[in-house]
Formats: sequence, structure tokens, C-alpha cells
Amino acid sequence: MPATTKKDTRLKLQFVANTDHSIHAGLVAVEAMARRFDLWNKLRQLPGLDPRKDQRRGYGPEVIVGQLIYALCSGGGCLSDSEALNDDPLARELFGVGKFADQSQVGQWLREQSEESVAALRRLLHEFVAWVWQQADPRRLLHAGQREVFFDDTQLEVTGRHFEGAAINYQGQLALSWQTLWVGPLLCDSHGGSPRDVSDQLPSMLERNRALWQGQPAHFYADRQARPAPTCAGRKAQWGQGSALSPPKAGITR
Repeated sequence: MPATTKKDTRLKLQFVANTDHSIHAGLVAVEAMARRFDLWNKLRQLPGLDPRKDQRRGYGPEVIVGQLIYALCSGGGCLSDSEALNDDPLARELFGVGKFADQSQVGQWLREQSEESVAALRRLLHEFVAWVWQQADPRRLLHAGQREVFFDDTQLEVTGRHFEGAAINYQGQLALSWQTLWVGPLLCDSHGGSPRDVSDQLPSMLERNRALWQGQPAHFYADRQARPAPTCAGRKAQWGQGSALSPPKAGITR
């Protein structure tokens, strides 16, 4: 074969400052999934989620929840991170707002939520998790051919006098309790409160979410502190009827 050498081309290359780049480019995937699920419309229709007396002013619930989702999915961890999205014009354009709410407005919206609106959000989360299981390739979600159901109580240690609900936990630390239930890699339920019995929310979480594993091969996991075995006796418990969920075993961790 003849020799091949690199030749000069007529292309002109130049390094210039790019003022249109974004560190939140991954939010395109978040927005695409939200639209596919019709999340924004579902949030608008949830009862009790909009505390505004005059809905011609302020931010709709889909904006507040949306910017919290945007912030969490881009590495944020506090309300100020949701406000910081205003610094990225491409994030505002992608979401479809001229300006996101500031952190005080987000905090006010959170404080005005009720038990009914939180329950409505929980039902929407359950619907989303079920939808993902229907849409995704099972090989991405199953482990050894089974759905993994994982319950955990995370102790959030705090300092100071102004943490409502904080109490001394089983380790002697001032803390809040965050009990969560996961189906596969997806968080499907949670509850925040005082650290009393670290598994007191387990029966109600299993009851609310059993449709996510009912009739499917599944296995339950819990950490050593949860002691779920006395609470959930086995396959004949009400939450497990007709399902393949294995009896909970205390002390199993993953």
C-alpha cells in the first residue's frame, strides 16, 4: 500500500471563551424522564400541594418540586443549592422559567405542606417507581433474578437546640431518624422524625408499597438495628399475601 502522511488542511482552529456552557448538562436527561412520566402535570393536579391563596402570583408546586429535583440531581444538598440554579441560564431555559424561587420561598413552601399533601406526594412517588419498573430493562433492576426490598433507618446526628423532633438515639447521640424503603435501586417511601423504635414505620411502608413486589420473586433486607422479624412474621403477614417476598430476617445486611 502507498505511504500515508498527515497533510495540512484548510481548517482554521481558534480557542475562544465559551459563555454558553453549563455544569448542569446532565439535567437534560432528568427533564426528559420527567416529561416522559408527565411529572409536571401530575404535580399541578395533586390536591393540597399548592398553598397559594392567589394562584396568579408566586411559584406553582411543579416549579418548587422541580427545582428541588434539579438541585438534588446535580449534587445539591440544601435549599440554597436550589436557588443557585438561577446562576445557570441554560438550567432556567431547560426548565422553562425566567427565575427559580429563592431559598426562603422554597422553605416557606415546605413548611406549608400538610399530612395530606405529603401523602399525595408519596402516592405519586409510588406511581413513579412502578412506572420505572415497567419501562426499564429488568436486568438493570434485578439482582440474581429477584427484586430487592431494603429497609433502613438512618440516624442523622445534629447539634444545637433548634432541631424539631431531635432526640437521644440508641447510640446516645442527639439525632433525627430517617426511615426509608427501597425497591431495587429506587427509593419508594420514607419518613423523618424522632429516633424512637428504629423500625416503627416498617409495617406501614410495607403495606403501602407491597404492590411493587407482589407476585414477583423478591427478598427483604434490613440492617441489624431494625429487628424486623418480630414485626413481620412471614409470608402470611397481611402485606405479603400472594407475593413471593421472603420472610424478613433480622441482622441481614447488603
